[in-house]
Amino acid sequence: MKAVKVEENIKVDSVNENKVKNETLTTELHFELLKQYAWLSSAVIGAIIFLVQLKAVEMGDDVYISLGLLGLSIFFSLVGQDHIVDSLLKGKDIYKMSKILKLIRGASMGCLGVGAGYFSKGIF
Repeated sequence: MKAVKVEENIKVDSVNENKVKNETLTTELHFELLKQYAWLSSAVIGAIIFLVQLKAVEMGDDVYISLGLLGLSIFFSLVGQDHIVDSLLKGKDIYKMSKILKLIRGASMGCLGVGAGYFSKGIF
């Protein structure tokens, strides 16, 4: 009987340990994903500035709108990262903040896509 209880305790401990590992991994992945969105937006901004300096593209409304949208993408990414850190400091887990993070990720990726697409439209 003792052996059965020990096995059950080991199983329960391993399940709880896996939940903690999954939560940690999910949190790290969300943070890294937001960091990659900010990095990619920065790279596209750099490419636009490079093309403007080469005089391959004229400064106009298309460029300003694209830069603004890409800047918003970076802003949303940083807000999302800050939200993750603040929530973890308050003792929340990643699953409790998943809805707002999904919204922030969508806004960041949306601004990145629309900004890059709007700039591409102006080139071609």
